[in-house]
Amino acid sequence: MLRFLSLIIFSQILVCGADAQFRDLAFMNFDDVTLCPASGEETQPPNFDAAPCERVSAGDVDPQGKLIWVRTSINLEATRGSKGEPLSLYVSGKMASEVYLNGVFVGANGKPATDAANEVSGKMDVELHPSQDLFKLGTNEVVLLASSHRGFIKLYRPLHLVGIAPTGVFSDSTLARFDLSIATLSLFLLGALYFGLMAVIGTSRDRSATLSVICFFAAGQLISEVLRGLVSYSYPVHDLRLIAIAGFSLAFGLSVAFHILRTFKVEQTMRWVGGLAVISLIAMLGSKGFDFKALVGMAIPLIGALIATGVWSYKRRARAFVYFIALLSFLLAIVLFQGLFLDTVFFLSVAFFLLLLFLEQALVLASEERERRSEEARANRLEQALAEVEQRAETSHINIKSAGKLERVATNQIVHCRGAGGYSEIHLLGGRTLLHSVSLNELEESLPAIFLRVHRSHLINVMFVESLTRDSSGTGSLSLKDDVSVPVSRRIMPKVREALG
Repeated sequence: MLRFLSLIIFSQILVCGADAQFRDLAFMNFDDVTLCPASGEETQPPNFDAAPCERVSAGDVDPQGKLIWVRTSINLEATRGSKGEPLSLYVSGKMASEVYLNGVFVGANGKPATDAANEVSGKMDVELHPSQDLFKLGTNEVVLLASSHRGFIKLYRPLHLVGIAPTGVFSDSTLARFDLSIATLSLFLLGALYFGLMAVIGTSRDRSATLSVICFFAAGQLISEVLRGLVSYSYPVHDLRLIAIAGFSLAFGLSVAFHILRTFKVEQTMRWVGGLAVISLIAMLGSKGFDFKALVGMAIPLIGALIATGVWSYKRRARAFVYFIALLSFLLAIVLFQGLFLDTVFFLSVAFFLLLLFLEQALVLASEERERRSEEARANRLEQALAEVEQRAETSHINIKSAGKLERVATNQIVHCRGAGGYSEIHLLGGRTLLHSVSLNELEESLPAIFLRVHRSHLINVMFVESLTRDSSGTGSLSLKDDVSVPVSRRIMPKVREALG
């Protein structure tokens, strides 16, 4: 638990370190934005102070399915970066746009239009390089002509960022976090490969296959997350990326829940996981914003697993409390670092979780190896014992006194013995019967271990047992060689069944 919390704190430090690179970034005034409808015939920005323009917040800027003018402002305290770097204008959002800085056209990102046929999709993130003399201390006016007709899904907040910062600050930040992403991605892919191979050649195949799938979904989500920082793509691709992130998040949560339910041998596991999937999908459809959809899709199956492990912990099932603490810590991280979770904390948390799974799998394999060796030892002991029994059966003899006559008989020829008052009837192979002048109790003491007392009046040689039949009353009968049937008493029946396997 302490290691997990330390990892979370470390991830926060990393994120804060990366954010320090944005200390020179000046954002748009998110609370003071002016919108105007556009007809596509304008060649210059309109009069934003006239009707039908309106003042809104940045969250209300939505060019999806329309063409609009957007005006905002950015306040600069310096016209150079802290180290004298030139400035650039950054625009991020799901749209094609033409951009004006302080009344001057500075560049286009795709081609905005009134319909999809005439629009050229813009990139999600674009860095423009205006002439440096356009930047001025204090308020800088930024105007966008924007449209978004080629998307697959409607985003809750399609405009992400308009800002001014030193040239290259975004690419530098991406590279600073790229090493961490590569390290965790390598671990995820290694986990998928390792557990996949164990599913093919190992002993715990179902368990290993599930762990391989968990690693695969975590790797898929990581690739989907970092794609935006590594590849410059047009905004329709962003819709596919968001769908992939939400899908991988849901799949990760469901696969972890499946793994836990299977680990604790829950009946109808697929039905439970299917129910969690339906609940998650309904909640995701009702959530705003794809980041929140992804968190909901991941969290609901994990909450279901958390409740289950909590119940099992209360019932003191082995290892349940360990899973409960791990799930609780993971879900707390989602709540505490909601804005950062999918970007950084998730992957560090899953990487730590996978390391624990590697350790657990190693312990499972070690336990299976110990059990295999123990079974081999038990089999060897059993084989030895059977050999000793067979040897005793072959070499053991008893002397039978009958009518003043002494006869030496091999015990491996005796099928069963029956008490007859103070005497014993000894039934031999082939149907021959001898009357021995000792009681059945005395005879039992002189016979080897392969003879079993199944009734107060009967001893049988287990080597000649062919079947055991149990009656509804609790008694039963043994069928022996030579079509002999011997009763079994109710009191002795459990011991007989145990002895005969």
